[in-house]
Amino acid sequence: MPQIPDLTDPRYLDEVGWFLYHEKYERDRFGGSYDAERLAYSRLLLDEVVGYLGRDTNWFQGKTVVSIGCGCTGDLAAFPASVKIAIDPLLYLYQRLKMLVADEAGGRTLYLSLSAESLPLLDDCADLVICRNALDHMPDPGAALKEIWRILNDDGAAFISVDTGGDPTPDEPTVFSIDSLRALVREHFDVTTLTDNHPPHSVGRLGSLRLVARKIPGGSAMLDKAQILRAYEARLA
Repeated sequence: MPQIPDLTDPRYLDEVGWFLYHEKYERDRFGGSYDAERLAYSRLLLDEVVGYLGRDTNWFQGKTVVSIGCGCTGDLAAFPASVKIAIDPLLYLYQRLKMLVADEAGGRTLYLSLSAESLPLLDDCADLVICRNALDHMPDPGAALKEIWRILNDDGAAFISVDTGGDPTPDEPTVFSIDSLRALVREHFDVTTLTDNHPPHSVGRLGSLRLVARKIPGGSAMLDKAQILRAYEARLA
């Protein structure tokens, strides 16, 4: 069963408290309910992603999209993808707080309350992975990028937005520069598009960047079916 994290730990309190604070005090850009605001941000994210991919929304038909580090913001609520999977270690807590957002397009989002460093998803299952304002929240972003590479199919793409500069904090322990992020991503991907000088997602960071990365194909280790069968037949004998 998923666990509720220790909210006396600043790493988790700062993360959850940010959403609760915005729900109560700063829901004013789009008006209406906090759900309506987060749906509006999902539509903005959809427009941004299709723009960077050079696609239109029809591309998502029949596609599987995974969002890494989605928070409770409804990242995929407006995406018209057939299969939508949202991953965040605090999703069970957000569910208990009644903060998850209902979908308005595509299939129903499947929420997985776990970390990105070890995903319970099969190889090559995703057409697109979105990692929005999440890599710097991870103590080991390299492990998460390796998992993103693994679950993407060979024609898939990763869309990443992340803050740069500033100082580490409990909930944002990793500080990136443009060069350090590019070098980390290039361990498993070809970076096809990179833009910087965007406003930061979080207070205390200097800016943010967007990039699209394509998977560098590489075969996963294959199991020897004949060897397994021989071992089984030996047991039968």
